[in-house]
Amino acid sequence: MRLLTSLLLVLAAGLSAAPALAQGNQVERTQSEIALEEATQTLAKDRAGRADAMRECGAKDYAACTRLGDYHRKGRGGIQDYEAAAKAYRKACSGKDAAGCATLAYLAAKGNGMEQDLPEARRLYRLSCDMGEVSACAGYGNMLFTGKGGPKNVAEGTRQLQAACDSGYEWACDRITGLAAYDPNDDTWERLKDGAGR
Repeated sequence: MRLLTSLLLVLAAGLSAAPALAQGNQVERTQSEIALEEATQTLAKDRAGRADAMRECGAKDYAACTRLGDYHRKGRGGIQDYEAAAKAYRKACSGKDAAGCATLAYLAAKGNGMEQDLPEARRLYRLSCDMGEVSACAGYGNMLFTGKGGPKNVAEGTRQLQAACDSGYEWACDRITGLAAYDPNDDTWERLKDGAGR
């Protein structure tokens, strides 16, 4: 009797641990099956979007070139390719797409898909900001404030960051708070860095 009871308990535990088993006429899907189906659908949608963006960018729809750059940069709908992303953003920027210029500036600042070029990143952020891209104004303000890619201008950098924050760009608000935590004229970090190198 004990053996039969133990066997029934093991069988019951096995059934409760396998939700994909048929219970009556209904079959429950596992979380893994649901996630795989959703990922497959997302991949198909991204591949179609990437193909559309490629075709539209070829027809000189510069906003589509920015979307194509995003697909390449994020690896959506295919492999991640920073060089292809930079090429698409460069085309978008040459067509006066502000978002494309801003993301190209980001890639230039990071050195993704191209050589790192801080003066070029700063120039592109300013160009994009002048076209009305709020994220670019934040990037430009940050570079001015910190003196990356050109002369340091704390007042103008703060003004650009504050304007982007006032426009609702949260990163700019966070950056102002972070930058205000230290004195931009304090050279302590540079002195520590120099001392560590000796």
